Amino acid sequence: MPSLAIALEHHAPADETPVLSPAQLGGLIAVIASLHLTANYSFLLFHTLIEIFRIVVLGGIFVLAWHSRRWSANNFLLIVGISSIFVAALVVLHTLSYKGLGLFPGYDANLPTQLWIAFRYLESASFLFAALSIRRSDSAHRLVATYTLVTVTLGLAVFPGHFPDCFIEGQGLTDFKVTSEFVIIGLFALSLVALLARREHFERSVLTLIVGAILFAVLSEFAFTRYVGVFDYANEVGHYLLLVSTYLLYRAMLVTGIAAPFDLLFRNLKQNEAELEGKVVERTRALSEAQALNTAFLDNSPSVIYLIDTRCRYTLANATFERMVDRPRDQILGCTAFDLWPAEIAEELERNNHKVLNSRTPHLMTEVVGAGTGTRLFESVHFPLVDDNGTLVGAGGIATDITEHRLADERYRLMIHTSMDAFVLIDSEARILEVNDAACTLTGYSREQLLTLSVDALKAEGDIQGVRNTLARVRREGAVRFDSVWRCRNGELRDIEASIKCLKHIVDPRYFCFIRDITERKRSETHIDYLAHHDVLTGLPNKLLFQKTFEQRLGQARDAPYECALAYLDLDNFKVVNDTLGHVLGDNLLRQVAGRLQGLLGEHHALCRVSGDEFLLLCDFADEAMVRSLAEQVLAALALPMNIDGHELTGTASLGLAMYPKDGKDFDTLYKKADTAMFQAKAAGRNAFRFFDEAMHAEALERLGLLAELRLALERDELRLHYQPQVDLSTGALIGAEALLRWQRADGQMIAPDRFIPLAEDSGLIVPIGAWVLREACRQAADWQRQGLPPMVMAVNMSAVQFRRPDLLATVADALARSGLPASCLELELTESLLIDDSELALETARQLHALGLHLSIDDFGTGYSSLSYLKRFAVDKLKIDQSFVREMDRDADNATLVHTIVQMAHNLGLKTIAEGVEDANVAAHLHRLECDEAQGYHFARPMPADAFEAWVSAHAAGHPRPAR
Repeated sequence: MPSLAIALEHHAPADETPVLSPAQLGGLIAVIASLHLTANYSFLLFHTLIEIFRIVVLGGIFVLAWHSRRWSANNFLLIVGISSIFVAALVVLHTLSYKGLGLFPGYDANLPTQLWIAFRYLESASFLFAALSIRRSDSAHRLVATYTLVTVTLGLAVFPGHFPDCFIEGQGLTDFKVTSEFVIIGLFALSLVALLARREHFERSVLTLIVGAILFAVLSEFAFTRYVGVFDYANEVGHYLLLVSTYLLYRAMLVTGIAAPFDLLFRNLKQNEAELEGKVVERTRALSEAQALNTAFLDNSPSVIYLIDTRCRYTLANATFERMVDRPRDQILGCTAFDLWPAEIAEELERNNHKVLNSRTPHLMTEVVGAGTGTRLFESVHFPLVDDNGTLVGAGGIATDITEHRLADERYRLMIHTSMDAFVLIDSEARILEVNDAACTLTGYSREQLLTLSVDALKAEGDIQGVRNTLARVRREGAVRFDSVWRCRNGELRDIEASIKCLKHIVDPRYFCFIRDITERKRSETHIDYLAHHDVLTGLPNKLLFQKTFEQRLGQARDAPYECALAYLDLDNFKVVNDTLGHVLGDNLLRQVAGRLQGLLGEHHALCRVSGDEFLLLCDFADEAMVRSLAEQVLAALALPMNIDGHELTGTASLGLAMYPKDGKDFDTLYKKADTAMFQAKAAGRNAFRFFDEAMHAEALERLGLLAELRLALERDELRLHYQPQVDLSTGALIGAEALLRWQRADGQMIAPDRFIPLAEDSGLIVPIGAWVLREACRQAADWQRQGLPPMVMAVNMSAVQFRRPDLLATVADALARSGLPASCLELELTESLLIDDSELALETARQLHALGLHLSIDDFGTGYSSLSYLKRFAVDKLKIDQSFVREMDRDADNATLVHTIVQMAHNLGLKTIAEGVEDANVAAHLHRLECDEAQGYHFARPMPADAFEAWVSAHAAGHPRPAR
């Protein structure tokens, strides 16, 4: 490629040399000086010489561009070069028409000036077009055609007089001519900007010359706007600048494109000679490497490679051959098979070699070499050897040891055919190519029948497109595993797990399919899933499935208004049924309740069993009145008698209702609020329903806050014991005190016992609190004994939760041991319901407590399930008559009769009685007349702290009891 192409296309850096050497600059100045003398002598000659120089340079640029167009991809050179010949043509006409030559009669100085403007327009526009089209690739012939059309058009415009006047004798340049010069200056300036923006496509020196040529062309245009006569000084200066511009263009293109390649050619001769010598050395080394490569290939090939002559003597053997016969190469070459192997093996090998020599065609065969455990199986190709004349000169062979491959293949076949999983080999069209016995067992088809089918015939859906999609996925991913369903020959559907791997075959891919029958596993999974989402006892959905159903209904109704109610149902007193009649009967009761609810709700509403005796109902009603009606129907249905294993039972329930979306927009929120409403229904007397309102929520929050503070009350020492005296009604003497729990918060506020004690029982905090009460009461009683206060019994209320604790005996014994209080000075007050709920366990616990020596009493007697049987069985010492009977007994004869009956019954059973809630002397006197043994109440003293109790005891002992406060 000539240097101009290199320079313009910027393929490699050039040496940094000056744009013009001092000699070249001096020569240019000398030429200009000579031309100046010529101009003084003859301006016409001066003008003609400069224009001829320009014509020669432009023609040379065209020749260079035209002949380099096939191998030069530089579009700038192509456009400038082709445009140069057409510019040169117009320059020739301009020169020949110049004033003074007289070659165009009838034309004045206006004609050459018009031609000047025409070719300068063409030249400046071409430079701009070339600069903007550097990155394009234009057709040379199309450019020639275009420039021909433009040049002819300009000529036809100038000579007939259609082109605007540019010069008028006696007046000078026209406005059109001056304006055109400035337009041409603008075009040159734009081309200069475009070239600099694309300077990475040019060598620095070439770009500098082109930029210089354009700048001098611009300067010449400025000069040509100033002259008045064609021979004046401004015109002369303009031609000097035009000369310099042409010279720089000559240096940029012709010198770089013509002279430089010859210099490059001669400078590279020596280099080419050295390169040829290097290539000879390189080729020699390559031949040696190729020979070494062939030797390495032969010696490192795992296959046995050998050549023999026509007499079956070995002429070549590789290293693998040497290892096979256990001989070095020099002991192999020249030998026959009979010299290396036993006769039987040698005869087989010779027979195979002669078969190739006689037929002159290659043969592929399997050969056995060796004996016993050393026998190896080879897959061999035998081929004839002929010279360039077609004469047979011997034969060769390449033998690959396939012993391990065959063993692996046999092991694989054994594994496939003895596999418990079905195996199916199929092609890309899903046609079955091979199966094992397990596949026949699974499908019920024989092997022959399966080989006539495709896999889609076995699929339950029979979907051939689905099979093809699966095979396409296997081809992409290599292997896949999925579950499907196959239809057996007898029509039975079997769940299967398919594992498919694609093996690329020479012609067509093959698919190895291992099929496992997972029908039983699927059934187990279905059963497990059922158990995970249903209640085993009732068959109802469990809370998890119920929540999913709820959320699905919300999702389905997301685009439309939807309202419903969540009902939390809890059976009342179900534990009593369980404890008295047994868990089996309780389970049957739950089943009947579930059946009644299902029958009532139908399929439109949803139902689940949460746990124990708790159910959730999803009432799909938007109207609160309809929800209320349904709740009433539920309570009424459950209140109807139920025959359970010969027992006729009636049940009641408490319902809490939360409305969606009013009370909450998610399941958890509605669940909590329905639960809160259910507890309110229970608190209202059970067998009722309540809708949730924010007051319930506030109360629940208050309970939570109170519970959180109660958890810390023990640690903060906020719990207190107050003591209420118990007196003998016959003597008025102090015989005991009841320890009553009080809670005084750090801010001094007293929390009523009926607010925090139920909380403690529900949360289980009653256990540590009850243990503290027991220890503190025993400590205080023992301390009073040591102070010398009258002997008395300390009565402590025992929670049902605490009574059922297995460590109760240890807790009581520890309190007595720590305090030193005699067990006979401690009385535990129990509720009637506690003794009934777990009779056997309660009986044993009561016996063990009696064994410690302490007393037991029944608290609030008459308000629960009063029964003579448990009074007879349990060794209680005292009955405490509930204050609800005592307070009104002097005004209510029925209450008085009831109290008298309890007193008489207790005495008949050998038990003492104590009345609580005695608030005036009349009641106390009445109790005394009824022979009640003991009493306590505001008439004697309110519950008081320990120090106040001590003062009261002192005053009472002196016969001056303190008045009630």
